[in-house]
Amino acid sequence: MSLLTVENLRTYFHTRAGVVRAVGGVSFVVEAGETLGIVGESGCGKTVTCLSLLGLLPTPPAKVESGVALFDGQDLLHCSMQDLRRVRGKDIAMVFQDPMTALNPCMTTGAQVAEALVVHERCSRTDARARAIEALESVGIPDAASRLDAYPHEFSGGMRQRVMIAAALIAHPRLLIADEPTTALDVTVQAQILDLIKARQREMGMAVILVTHDLGVVAETCDRVAVMYAGQIVESARVEALFTAPQHPYTRALMRSLPAAHARGESLYTIPGRPPDLIAPIAGCPFAPRCEHATEVCRAPVSLQEVRPGHCSACTRVQTGDL
Repeated sequence: MSLLTVENLRTYFHTRAGVVRAVGGVSFVVEAGETLGIVGESGCGKTVTCLSLLGLLPTPPAKVESGVALFDGQDLLHCSMQDLRRVRGKDIAMVFQDPMTALNPCMTTGAQVAEALVVHERCSRTDARARAIEALESVGIPDAASRLDAYPHEFSGGMRQRVMIAAALIAHPRLLIADEPTTALDVTVQAQILDLIKARQREMGMAVILVTHDLGVVAETCDRVAVMYAGQIVESARVEALFTAPQHPYTRALMRSLPAAHARGESLYTIPGRPPDLIAPIAGCPFAPRCEHATEVCRAPVSLQEVRPGHCSACTRVQTGDL
């Protein structure tokens, strides 16, 4: 049985300018112990998808219009807020994109790291403090006992991200959602953070959803990957299959955009056009206006279908064998 099964998740933002269809029918599965990468351009719906699962979006304007998200048999989208609070931080933890805004500047790091223990395990302050020191040491923060009473602004960006990871892992969650955990960090620190997450995953046997726009990170870290565009998953596959033979023009365009795919002195490839306006209804393939392979058949609605064993694509021409 899968640890997390998401089916037909739709999350819209009801604004004065209109209804923004941020997530338009997303379905995926996360198995116990595996790493699923969710990749795509900024604004494609990656973060909104994850925040929808945990009930962390402001309502209004956000509203989960439809869908099912079964975590160990419990529907996260339709359970009570009290039941959801029992899951958040204990069974499912999240590392947010920007630790400087996610961490409370008015609380010490020790209090924030230990919070999950106090809330979920009714741990005493003394025991929680001791375990918080262990958690900070496990993520590589030196002299953790003395740094426990420091505030977030007293840490560097990489150290703040380590504090976030310690806070997320201290209650031994079964699923970790890491939302672009290496954004704004230098290359050396990025590698350290990713190695840290993988090490904790091996030790604890937890599943990971890694949200990123970096295909290099996906290739190094993930078992499976879902490629999102305009609030929809347009391709999903094992990582090896996706990088060996991508089955959607958008995925191929992303790979062509990588600097490593260009010869020295060659101009970098950029995907023409802009992502669609998610307020206006999208007829047919959302990537068609930017796709060099688009034809008249791409104006018809298309859904994600298996085109190879374990490899799904939402491209009409790929599904029919024309591309």
